[in-house]
Parts: sequence; C-alpha cells; structure tokens
Amino acid sequence: MQLISTVTSKGQILIPVSIRNKLNIKPNDRVIFDVSGVKIVAQKAPSTDQMYGFIKTKNRLSDNQLEEAINKATKKCASEK
Repeated sequence: MQLISTVTSKGQILIPVSIRNKLNIKPNDRVIFDVSGVKIVAQKAPSTDQMYGFIKTKNRLSDNQLEEAINKATKKCASEK
C-alpha cells in the first residue's frame, strides 16, 4: 500500500486513516520511525501493557533512568516483531 501525505510547516504529517485503522493507531499512541538511507519505516510502538516485565530492577529509578529504560524496552520489543 502506498499513500501520499504532505509535511506541514511545523514538520508534521498526517497518517492516512486507512493506515491508522490497519495498524490500530489511536490518538496519543506512539510511533517508531526507523531511517534506512532515504527511506523511513514507521510502526506503532508497543503499549506499556505489552512491555510489562521488560524492565527488571530492584532499585527505584529516576525520571531520566525510567525514560531511558522505556526507550530501550520499546526498541527491543519493536525489533522482536
């Protein structure tokens, strides 16, 4: 499926409704962008429910450490698909 969208002056693009429906992308969902040469591959990021159990620690994490752990788990979960 190939569809065209325009980049706004703010650098935003609209994901066509047919793609949002197919990937079940809802408002406030996160999207992962992978750049390979001149191509961009976008995929829906896993929800926090899907990532449950990826982060294992006995220590309390700072906000920065937690954000870093979430990003790492998101990348790991996306690479396993």
